[in-house]
Amino acid sequence: MSESLETLLLRLSEAGEPATLWGRQAKPHFGSEFERLLARRILVEQAPATEWPVCASCECGIVARPIQAAGDRHIAPCPYDHRCDVSLDDDDLRSFRIDGAVLIKEIAAASGIGNEPEPTLPGVWHFGPFGSKRTIFGAFSISAATQPGLIVAMKALARGQPVTLVAPPLPTSERQHFRQAGIHLVAVGDAIGHNGSAWALDPSRLVPEIVVAPRLVITRSAKFVSLDDIDYALSDQTFKLLCLLAARARSDQPFAATRDIEQEIWGSSLHRVSRSARDVVRELREALVAGASDRDAVRRLIENQRNRGWRLTLVADAIDLRD
Repeated sequence: MSESLETLLLRLSEAGEPATLWGRQAKPHFGSEFERLLARRILVEQAPATEWPVCASCECGIVARPIQAAGDRHIAPCPYDHRCDVSLDDDDLRSFRIDGAVLIKEIAAASGIGNEPEPTLPGVWHFGPFGSKRTIFGAFSISAATQPGLIVAMKALARGQPVTLVAPPLPTSERQHFRQAGIHLVAVGDAIGHNGSAWALDPSRLVPEIVVAPRLVITRSAKFVSLDDIDYALSDQTFKLLCLLAARARSDQPFAATRDIEQEIWGSSLHRVSRSARDVVRELREALVAGASDRDAVRRLIENQRNRGWRLTLVADAIDLRD
């Protein structure tokens, strides 16, 4: 059981209402804690399923296949190919609705917050001041965290206090929008489940970390590179590669595949090139390592993963990429 029940419920909630936990997902977690969540009505059991999804690649044309009794089990037959019939037990037919409003109250109580969270906008709750001179809000679905008017509503309730929003991981453009408005974003998984309680907010995670100067500074127009306050003179190809990796590290897709690197460096002239993208990666790594005080640490800054490509292991805030 690699994923805890708490993590599973929060992950399923990211998609918004209705958030459903199916019996097959729930089975590994059955026990006293599961029963407590049922008693607290954080989980609400629904009527047993009477239909089952069709095969992902099926061309039968039906929306769902009816579930049929088969002795002490159940069968969801495929009308196109009986080899794709699904055998189900009673637990497979169970499903549980995740009640977000009750879950928020559970988190507040576990965190020692005296007052019940107040709804701000649909799917967003106001916890109030907590653990610091900040006002804390929670939104456990992506749609709730990105709805229009949320920033204005939070700032109005905060009455001048700094604001932290606990929310699922958001696209880069949305994160930048909150950052520009002075809202501190914290991922749900980073904020909840600490200090010995599965549902408690960790006050230390709700405040921004002290901002430090970026480790890597690149100015494209001046072809300037500085890493850990050491200036580097790079060749045209290694400079283009470093700019590409830095831009990817600041985006939602940090890896650059071989074809991305080839297009960035050589473009339409690729057919006349005799060296490979891997050669340029090696040259860039050697150039950076040559001037570093901690050569091994700098060598690890460029990582390769099979079938994904290369990436810089620096976090976005450690990179200052300028035109």
